[in-house]
Amino acid sequence: MKNTQLYDVFTIIETNKDDVKNRWNKIGTGFLNRDGSINVVLDAYPANGRLQVRIRKFSEIPTN
Repeated sequence: MKNTQLYDVFTIIETNKDDVKNRWNKIGTGFLNRDGSINVVLDAYPANGRLQVRIRKFSEIPTN
């Protein structure tokens, strides 16, 4: 099987509190296509309408 670039898709929930960090919730996965475009599959819809797409780190990819 060909090695495919994977992406993690997050929504960032702002807490608006100085002592609490913003929360990053993983809500989907992205897949790189041969033409360089990315397909995104969402498990949830971000309430704020914003997505953060990050390249999945090699250490986070399952090995089975």
